[in-house]
Amino acid sequence: MKNIWVALLSVFLGAIGQVILKVGADQLGELPFSFKTLPKDIIHIIKIPQIILGIILFSVSFLLWIKVLTKNELSYSYPLVSLNYIIIMIMSVFLLGEEISLRKILGTVLIVLGVWVVYV
Repeated sequence: MKNIWVALLSVFLGAIGQVILKVGADQLGELPFSFKTLPKDIIHIIKIPQIILGIILFSVSFLLWIKVLTKNELSYSYPLVSLNYIIIMIMSVFLLGEEISLRKILGTVLIVLGVWVVYV
């Protein structure tokens, strides 16, 4: 695979962005998201620094992913995106204090095996 390091960086930045967005979302509380409150809700959302940082990381991840797609087949590159599950699970446990279960570990092992099958 060409640009595997670029692909992995894209996946990693996307996962970090997701965790940072969760931190920001936890500060929001409940959002009604109706047509009547949408402008106010959007302003409320973009005032949260973690949400802005998460969007920036997603944007960089997106641009790197476009670079990957210019050099590789989608069906070959996309399994790497599943590594997000693993990165997010690990970060959720250590940074967000979420619990890890045997089912989560088993699911993660299956994902790793699936990625390994595609690339070996």
